[in-house]
Amino acid sequence: MGNSMDNTKALRKDYNVPKEDERVLLGIPAYNEELSIGSVIHKSKKVDVVDDILVVDDGSTDETSDIAKELGVKVIRHRKNAGKGAAIKTIFNYAKENEYDFMVLIDGDGQHNPYEIPHVLSSTLNPGADLVVGARWGDLTEMPFYRKIGKNVLDYMTPGGKEAKDTQSGFRAFNRKAIEELEITQHDFTVESEMITDAVEKGLTIKSARISCRYDDVENSSTKGPIAHGLGVLHKIIQLTIQRRPLIYLGVPGMIFFILGLMTGIMVIQTATQHQILSVGWGLLTIVFIIMGSIFTTSGFILNEIHRLMVQESEEHFRDKEVIQD
Repeated sequence: MGNSMDNTKALRKDYNVPKEDERVLLGIPAYNEELSIGSVIHKSKKVDVVDDILVVDDGSTDETSDIAKELGVKVIRHRKNAGKGAAIKTIFNYAKENEYDFMVLIDGDGQHNPYEIPHVLSSTLNPGADLVVGARWGDLTEMPFYRKIGKNVLDYMTPGGKEAKDTQSGFRAFNRKAIEELEITQHDFTVESEMITDAVEKGLTIKSARISCRYDDVENSSTKGPIAHGLGVLHKIIQLTIQRRPLIYLGVPGMIFFILGLMTGIMVIQTATQHQILSVGWGLLTIVFIIMGSIFTTSGFILNEIHRLMVQESEEHFRDKEVIQD
């Protein structure tokens, strides 16, 4: 993108910077990014506000880790590919263990401009948001029209999407509070939505910062078509929303069905008692309401327990994951 530096200068006219004793970690999740990871690291090392860079290689089969090590940054490599969410979870754990004050996430495929890190990080300071999402919108992005439609749908479907403005953006900044409180359980691309949903549930402040984005080489390198990817993420968002609060999304409708069943059942009994007439239609409706109530309520309790076990299993699975720290 020929005018990216000019755009960056326009974005960086005014921004807050961390104090001298506050440390900033830049985390880069990567999988088979040997063609772009070097450029991303090279540009990121020129950004003054970044103290340390961590590349998490999620089981790449190319030279991603070797290139990152040659450029002198910290590398943690998963022995097997586990998904972007797993890589981000490793970054979060590293930031917690090393007590960083701020953390920035940026994708390793080169679609984001590392020179915009101070701009995205700025909104977390003096005082600011707990989570800042780099929003791809306006003249600074090359996002194709069909991607914009998909982006708007996913933003609408994700709780907190209105504040984030771009729920699927991988360019994000976090303060210490967000680093400590956000829980990563999803190991795939649903992790982007999960972070925002979790932030909303925990009362964290979410803001957005306008960023540029490129899609030329990045689009062609994608292993999954954008439409298929978008539909997959949409399905996962719906699944995640129900999974996180099953007693609300299933239990409450179940109770409503039960109440309707009781109301129609009482009406059937009163009609039969007073007029010696059995209302077959209302009787069948009563049975349907009771069955639906039973299914929804039971499913809510079962999914609530499954979610608890999944979180526990995710933690155990992650602790057992083989990683190589270089």
